[in-house]
Amino acid sequence: MNYRSIALCFSLLLSLLLNGCAKNLPPGSYDSSEVGKVKKVVPGVIISKRPIHIYSAHPDTVDTAAGLDTNSIGTGVKRKGGYEYVIKLNSGDIVSIAQDEDLKLKVKQPILVIYGTNTRIVADEGGSEN
Repeated sequence: MNYRSIALCFSLLLSLLLNGCAKNLPPGSYDSSEVGKVKKVVPGVIISKRPIHIYSAHPDTVDTAAGLDTNSIGTGVKRKGGYEYVIKLNSGDIVSIAQDEDLKLKVKQPILVIYGTNTRIVADEGGSEN
């Protein structure tokens, strides 16, 4: 593989990463297009949690007014902290979700996965008992 191919692959991967992060919303925020829409909710338990860095090429998508820790890492690129949660759903499936808001969720804590344009997790205060 020559230098040009490597540079092209790197640029494509970086572009996909940055575009994927641009639409992330914290669990307490909703895009106006999501209001009034039914979302699938699935119970589960957190089996792993780790801090991550979220990058955005669109500074206007980073909510600095909410007090999020945001740093500039280059021209037009912003970085803020977040968490990756690995979740075992009650169905037995395992999924991973990245969020940019620390809800103080802990490993082994029951949660609800809310699927939608911006999938998010929240604490299951009801215990998901049926």
